[in-house]
Amino acid sequence: MRIMWNDPATSRLMYRLNAVWATAYAVLSIYCSATYTLYLPHRVGHYLPALIALGCWLWVLHCALLYRTDGPIRTRLDLGLLLPLFPMALASSLICYLRYLEQR
Repeated sequence: MRIMWNDPATSRLMYRLNAVWATAYAVLSIYCSATYTLYLPHRVGHYLPALIALGCWLWVLHCALLYRTDGPIRTRLDLGLLLPLFPMALASSLICYLRYLEQR
């Protein structure tokens, strides 16, 4: 069994903290994607919200890899923390793209 940290309890704690912060970042990403104003009538004004949405996807993939790495010690709670992140990242990306189409 490959455990990222020295003991399973620490590994679970670090994963859960990472998933909670990824959820908070996804909520922030959705908020930023939904409320930004395109200050320039060009794609440059859209880069920051798009990068925030991309960061959300990267963090979700990071959480999925952490879940996969220590799979034998994960519980249902850990899976429950992981699964909502994918729709949240997708929502952030779609909202960001639709907002860009609306404002260009």
